[in-house]
Amino acid sequence: MWELRRQQLHSHSYRVPDTFRDKVVGSGDSAMDLCGVAESVHLTINMPTVDEQTTTPAISKMLASHADLHLHPHIDCLHEDGTVVFADGSFVVADSVIYCTGYKYSFPFLDTGGVVTVDEDGTCVGPLFEHTFQPALAPELSCVGVPKKRLFVPWFLEAQGRLIAQVLSGRSKLPPVSEMLRAVEECRRAREDAGVPAKCARDIACLNPNETYEFWDKYSGLPPVEEWKRELTWVFLRDIDDDRETFRDLHNDSDSVRDGLQRWLLLSRATQREETAGASAQV
Repeated sequence: MWELRRQQLHSHSYRVPDTFRDKVVGSGDSAMDLCGVAESVHLTINMPTVDEQTTTPAISKMLASHADLHLHPHIDCLHEDGTVVFADGSFVVADSVIYCTGYKYSFPFLDTGGVVTVDEDGTCVGPLFEHTFQPALAPELSCVGVPKKRLFVPWFLEAQGRLIAQVLSGRSKLPPVSEMLRAVEECRRAREDAGVPAKCARDIACLNPNETYEFWDKYSGLPPVEEWKRELTWVFLRDIDDDRETFRDLHNDSDSVRDGLQRWLLLSRATQREETAGASAQV
């Protein structure tokens, strides 16, 4: 760990933002929580320079709207006195450093003879058929929740659980091992051919929303995701990429999305009334 003569901690130990009130903070999940109390915010991108080609429309709009928001290229080095030096030579002085390193997969309690592998970065577990089963050990061994960067995680995890239950109960049957391995490799190659970065092509965490919906439709055993919900997902992603501060206030949904939301709202209210009436009757 960096030999810093100032406060340093891992995000695992971070709990509340108040300690960092009026400080200068950088980006990351913990930093998003801290931005509301920070004196200024410094963002870094994983590029050697900062220009129009390396910034998104959303970042450009935020930079134009906030004088206390600053964008830098990637961090070059950290000094003992707290100086953070960026690739272009600019620097800021840090009072504290929160290491938001994430977590690496490790299964020291499993003796699989090398059948279950984790890449050298500790971020990709494989091979996994349908992101769930290790072909040679299926169905006795399944991995739930490995896709850590999933949009709509509850949907995905519920579909995984239902798939596992179907297989273990005998209601569904997995293909032969050779077919499962071939399917895993074909999926990886298809993503690489589609231009997905090599790391993401091997990392099942990088599925897009359509793949999440397809997984749900295929394995949940429940009605398919309605088209207006799929459309709403892409509208949300488009709007948040355009302006991260105002996307919640936009009202540019299509008629199908508005109608779908209205039906969902009416159904939710009716369900709530029924539950309330049932609880009252029991009393």
